[in-house]
Amino acid sequence: LDAVAGTVAGDPYAAPAPTEPFLSALSAPVPPQRIRLATASPFPGAATDPEVVAAVEHTGTVLDGLGHRVEPGAPTIDADAVADAIAVLHTVSNAQLHALARSHLGRDPREDEFEPSTWVMVREGFTTTGVEYADAIAAIHAQTRRFATQMTGHDVLLVPTLLTGPPPYRLLDQPRGTTRAFFDVEFATTGWTALANVTGWAAISLPLGGTEDGLPIGVQLMAPDETILLQLAAQLEAATPWAGRRAPGWVSAG
Repeated sequence: LDAVAGTVAGDPYAAPAPTEPFLSALSAPVPPQRIRLATASPFPGAATDPEVVAAVEHTGTVLDGLGHRVEPGAPTIDADAVADAIAVLHTVSNAQLHALARSHLGRDPREDEFEPSTWVMVREGFTTTGVEYADAIAAIHAQTRRFATQMTGHDVLLVPTLLTGPPPYRLLDQPRGTTRAFFDVEFATTGWTALANVTGWAAISLPLGGTEDGLPIGVQLMAPDETILLQLAAQLEAATPWAGRRAPGWVSAG
């Protein structure tokens, strides 16, 4: 990350430069952080698996023991506004992908050259208007401001990575008829990861839990910048090391 972080002339957006290299920050004392903990999905109707809840709550207990202040609660969003905006943005980006493919191939790409779920988005993108696209960007910015304002007084958000254990194969890549329906299914599993994408907050996923059958459960930390996330991750890895964990049936690469 130290090697690739930073900006170049003309970048339209720039993250603040870190005050010191990320690597050296890992050995620096970590100031106590004000952490909000949430296990429920930001999207109504999506339940969080009890094993995931337990992993997040256990992580909160560990962080509290490390000297941080952990409190329940989470910022809220207009879930429909976010899902609608994400759907519109993806239809446009996939229509652009279709144009890119055409320029490289020298012909119109065939439907069977895209994943079926992508083709649904491409078709919708052909009819998405410029006003709809601009409105979607405005909606994302509005929900980001709402999210950040509600995090005032706290430094870090502790949430699940996925709301479930590892999802069944191919659950998240199937067409659902419309782009919005596709994301409704996805967000029922991914939950808070969508808010990291929407807000632009840095996020890190750590394998701090496990299912009954030994598969990893990710716990996610979100913050406005990467440094504190890496420092907290280093603390958690020292307190609850995971490098030696192996799921049943593990086959070594050696």
